[in-house]
Amino acid sequence: RDAAQTVDLSSAAVIVSVGRGIKEQSNIQLAEKLAKLLGGEIAASRPICDEGWLPMDRQIGSSGQTVAPKLYLALGISGAIQHVVGMKGSRTVVAINKDQNAPIFEVADYGIVADLFEMVPPLIAQLESK
Repeated sequence: RDAAQTVDLSSAAVIVSVGRGIKEQSNIQLAEKLAKLLGGEIAASRPICDEGWLPMDRQIGSSGQTVAPKLYLALGISGAIQHVVGMKGSRTVVAINKDQNAPIFEVADYGIVADLFEMVPPLIAQLESK
């Protein structure tokens, strides 16, 4: 029964992943909405799963799943090596983080230095208007 509930993120074409920058569990719905609009799956870094905010089968990284989607959108993820190991096969990585020195920008194809709460809502609005 557990196997039937496990999410296989390795087959997802689009992954929207959240890190500590999401601040609280209730904010994950913002990322889930974005993932749905993009036809993708929601995932997270280890601290988010350790807190129980998302199930462990949604964790990306050395102690989670390894993925290689066409688009990996990292929201508020610092980019610790343990996380990067799990997503470095992604074709295009877009990172949004307010810390301009976050290691995630070293592996991102596109980096946006901004608060995800200022960037994601307009993106959602734009996608909804299409």
